[in-house]
Amino acid sequence: MAKDPRWMEEVQFVGYQAPPIDLSDKGQYEEWLERLKFIEDDLHWLLQLPHGRFWCQAIFDESLHRCIDSYLRYAPRSYETVAKLPSSAKKSHDEVHRLVFLTCMRMSTYKESKEHHITPSVFGEILYENFLYDIPKLLDLCVLYGQGNQPLLARMIENIFTQQPKYNDDLAGIVGTLSEVFDNIMAKCGIHPDPGSQTPQKLGDQGNIVSLVTMATGEFNDIILYLSDIGMTLTSFLNVYPPACMAFHGGEFLVKLPAFYGAVVPEVFATLKQKEQDISTKKALKQKLTQAKTNLLEVFKTVVYHCCIQPLLEKRAISSDYIEDYLHIMSGILNDRRFLADYEGIHSFQGDIDILLQAGGDIDETRIQYIKEAVNLAFATFGKRKAPKGAMNRGGRKSPDGSPSPLEGGASGVGTLASCRVSDLVPADAYQVEDYDSSAVGACATLVTGVELESLITSVKDLLPELGEGFIELCLEELGYDMERVINSMLEDRLPASLRDLDRQLPRKQRAATPPSLVHERKNIYDFDEFDVFHRDDVDTRKIRRGKADKSESVVIGDQSELRDIKDAISKDYGIVVDVVEDDGRGHLGSPRVAGVNNEGYARDMYEDEYDDTYDTNVVGADDADSADELTTIRPFTVPRVLGGGQSRDSPRPSYEESEESEEEDPGKKRDLFLQDPAELRERAAERAHTKANRNKQGQGGGQRSEGKSQGSGQGGKTYDVKGGPKGQGQSQEVLRNRRWKTQHKGDHRKALADKKRRV
Repeated sequence: MAKDPRWMEEVQFVGYQAPPIDLSDKGQYEEWLERLKFIEDDLHWLLQLPHGRFWCQAIFDESLHRCIDSYLRYAPRSYETVAKLPSSAKKSHDEVHRLVFLTCMRMSTYKESKEHHITPSVFGEILYENFLYDIPKLLDLCVLYGQGNQPLLARMIENIFTQQPKYNDDLAGIVGTLSEVFDNIMAKCGIHPDPGSQTPQKLGDQGNIVSLVTMATGEFNDIILYLSDIGMTLTSFLNVYPPACMAFHGGEFLVKLPAFYGAVVPEVFATLKQKEQDISTKKALKQKLTQAKTNLLEVFKTVVYHCCIQPLLEKRAISSDYIEDYLHIMSGILNDRRFLADYEGIHSFQGDIDILLQAGGDIDETRIQYIKEAVNLAFATFGKRKAPKGAMNRGGRKSPDGSPSPLEGGASGVGTLASCRVSDLVPADAYQVEDYDSSAVGACATLVTGVELESLITSVKDLLPELGEGFIELCLEELGYDMERVINSMLEDRLPASLRDLDRQLPRKQRAATPPSLVHERKNIYDFDEFDVFHRDDVDTRKIRRGKADKSESVVIGDQSELRDIKDAISKDYGIVVDVVEDDGRGHLGSPRVAGVNNEGYARDMYEDEYDDTYDTNVVGADDADSADELTTIRPFTVPRVLGGGQSRDSPRPSYEESEESEEEDPGKKRDLFLQDPAELRERAAERAHTKANRNKQGQGGGQRSEGKSQGSGQGGKTYDVKGGPKGQGQSQEVLRNRRWKTQHKGDHRKALADKKRRV
């Protein structure tokens, strides 16, 4: 079918409007629902048209263009959920959302079937000449449908750019427009687009400058929402259609974005804290601003990755060109230290450097080192790391050079600070208060005091004598007590924002004493004992040894007072020892005296309930050349009681002294040997076998003893049948009773023999 206005139906498509803010207004709410119903019915009708009539309607119906355009402009974004609407209204809105996407999908497809299709070149001309699509519409499509329908949306946009290359030129123009948008936002915020420029401003503009502080609250909130919308839209578009990164890489966008970020975002954050608004509104605006900050950093990362890093990973063409391009981009933004610090806080510059080094080619090491040092300096000055999750010993985000950096969003707990920088802990006017306490910085404060601090202040004042010592001290605190950084910042007029408004002639104030360390504040059960090195300096190191004591070691006790102290302590604890070993002056040690105990046998018979393992590691006697006779004479061998060498349980046990005396009195008595005569053993075994055989013969002659069980020795030859009849024919009650009796008393014989064996 030919594309002609005659085939277009006279249908008036209704434009879309955003959901009403006040749902209590029934009239406005009902009007909005009715408008949604009209749009839903019209789009249903449009999608059911055949191929030819659909394209005639899509090309020549201006009301359809206005309807699609109004929805893409005013529809709630994917990050702005329509949660306050009733369920019926939300369902109707979701249906319109789906129908708009299906309509855009059909309008971007030139071939529906073999019979219904459009020539690709003609299709591209139809899209471009009739303004069915343009770059703003594609951006809105990405931010609306990029999260849930990214694969389909990516194919749709790729098909549009492929069939009509003129859209690439329009995209390049959009990049230039974004630069103008950044300048307009900076001008509206009262920030000069180029702080380093010396170009004089127009006289007529002097009275029109409005700062963020004096700006109306509504206008200030609109700027935050505008920043969030820009960041989210660009991020969604580049994620859906990565080839568009080449257009953003071609111009000065990668230089303009960091400058805009460093000039606007920190100022807006600082102004938001000062604005007087309700808590819920301020919290929502802070969330939007944080989202805008993250998205702008993500845009820069995406463009650099797809234009410089990804070609190196895919090994396209000459790697040195992409390396040089990356270094050129990073070298151009080194002055935007706010942007570098936040970029390094989310992404890793070191990761990009590793990829460059692995790609090979000619790499200027000096240039890379210069960029790395600039990134490290920016992160150390303005960077913030995330608070560690879980245990604190895991650490968290560190600076690129490995040193810990200030915390962001301090963790819960006593003494935890959101940042270690003085400017974040103390307001600007607090520096002029005499009783300002630097201990508020807490454990994160750098401990530079005394002579070292005096030397730093003197060195800076020698080069810059017009500065006051108090101002120099605050600069050193802010910049980590780095004298070179302080001097360089002063000469280049690049002091942090917290120091710019201070009096440079500020005299030095007397600071409070340094708070005590945590070591002295801790409480422990071993405080102030004889080995407490934290509270005592006179610890006797002779009493401290590592590991077990050597056998050759001996404790030397000098005077009698120490002897008495040891005696009293042991007597108090155990109540046994009344005297200790003393030296008689001739090198001989006396014997210990114990109350109520026979002291002659005390050393041998006193009970010791604690095993002493002090000398277990010493190998005693391992190297001695002992003979077999010496080993046997150490302790006389005693024949085990079970072999007949012991006495009965009731007989008195001879003492150790009596056994020694008996051995001395009867030296000629033959000792018991463990090995007996083999002939005697064989004779005893033969007797046992003969007795057992006679017993078996008597059992066989006395009746069926093997098949019965006697209940007592006094019943003679009476037997009890337990075998019974053949299996499967049943058993009599007597046989069953005999079996139960046998089962219950089958262990009595074994118990009797065991008792007999123990009595032997």
